Amino acid sequence: MSAKKRILWVDYAKCFGIIAVVSGHAINDVAGKGLDVAYNAIYWWHMPLFFMLGGFFLKKISHDYQGWTYLLGHRLRPLLIAYLLNGSILIILSHYFRDQSWDYTLFYFGRLLYGGSTLNNYLSVFWYLTAYILAVFLTTLLLSYVKPVWLQFSVAIGLFALGVTLQDITFMGKSDFPWDAQISLLAVFWMLLGYYVFRWFAKIKWNYKLIYAAAGTLFFAVLIYMYAVGKLDFVLWLKSSNIHSGWQAFVIPPILCLVVFIACEAIERAGGFLPLEFIGQNTDIIMFYHRAAFDLTTIVSFTDNWYFRIIIGLAAPILLAWIIQFFKNNKLRSAVKNSN
Repeated sequence: MSAKKRILWVDYAKCFGIIAVVSGHAINDVAGKGLDVAYNAIYWWHMPLFFMLGGFFLKKISHDYQGWTYLLGHRLRPLLIAYLLNGSILIILSHYFRDQSWDYTLFYFGRLLYGGSTLNNYLSVFWYLTAYILAVFLTTLLLSYVKPVWLQFSVAIGLFALGVTLQDITFMGKSDFPWDAQISLLAVFWMLLGYYVFRWFAKIKWNYKLIYAAAGTLFFAVLIYMYAVGKLDFVLWLKSSNIHSGWQAFVIPPILCLVVFIACEAIERAGGFLPLEFIGQNTDIIMFYHRAAFDLTTIVSFTDNWYFRIIIGLAAPILLAWIIQFFKNNKLRSAVKNSN
């Protein structure tokens, strides 16, 4: 999609999603009741949000060679290349920055191929990309080969239930599934839901959206309060496949994600905000490199805390994204100038 055709509220949603990802990782393992509540509240919605966003622009494929070429070559191949390339870069960075042995580093390349919850440190978030790849593949096939919408959702709900069930089942004696494949089964439902939400979202009257957003925000506040006082046991840690309640995982994330979408549309209606737009357009770089950026906070003891991790985890990848865009724009201008 070209810059002129970008839908701003979608970029804003991606922006808030990636801020939640960085914040969740920054406060992980930090003691404190308030941070524990915030951590789990973030995890109730931020990764389902990205899976729903992934469904927005899915396309049905034709049942021939051209259709499969589009799916495997155009949609999935770039994602796989991004996974392997950025994963390899981060493994090498981790080797030198963390002074790791070559035995550990070479073994980590093997873990990169297996993926899933075996990935840690700089690559801890890379489970998402492999689950995303599998979900795009499965959801595209579901949309393309199953015509009735009710049947599509029936299959997706069945896959969701299977994915929840598999959290208690080992894979060939191991607790870790390759590529976190069982999570992609849950993601199919969120992605399919995103596909249809995007198509009817603009048709809903704004007043109705505001009413829903108010009710959804109140619902979120009630959930947070109930969790804080010990009356709600809802955990949605997808990477480790730790889901305390399947029906809560089925109901709660879509409700909260829709509130985020409406809030982002409100920002667009208010005139937008360029920094949020830029962040939303560069979530991949932030997703890949924020964990490595966290190590910058350990250089000085003063910055070695969770709130500086949030700042650096966002600022360093954003700066990297700006530099990459700057050189791309200069290269494009040079190419246009030379052609003239």
